[in-house]
Amino acid sequence: MAAYHFTTLKIIDKKKFLEYAEQAKPLLEEYGGEYLAAGRSSGSLEGEAISNPMVLTKWANIGELKRFWNSPEYERLKMLRSGAVIVNSTIIES
Repeated sequence: MAAYHFTTLKIIDKKKFLEYAEQAKPLLEEYGGEYLAAGRSSGSLEGEAISNPMVLTKWANIGELKRFWNSPEYERLKMLRSGAVIVNSTIIES
C-alpha cells in the first residue's frame, strides 16, 4: 500500500535549511521516494490554509519511507538541519 509523507516546515535559518534540502532531495530519490509537491499554500476551500511551507512525498509503502528516514545517510542530514527548521510530519497510507 502506498504511503504519502506530508510535512510542514517552520524555517528558522534559511541558508542552513537550503544546504540540507539540496542534499536531501537526491538521497530521498535514491531511497525510492518521489516528490509530489513542495511550496506554500495557494489558498483554502474551507477553514484556514496552512501558512508554512509544505512538502508531500510518495513512497511504495511505509517500510520504504521508514528505511529512508532511519538510514545513516539521512540521520546525518537531520543533524545538519537541526536548529534550521521545525518539522511536523504526517504519514498517510492509501
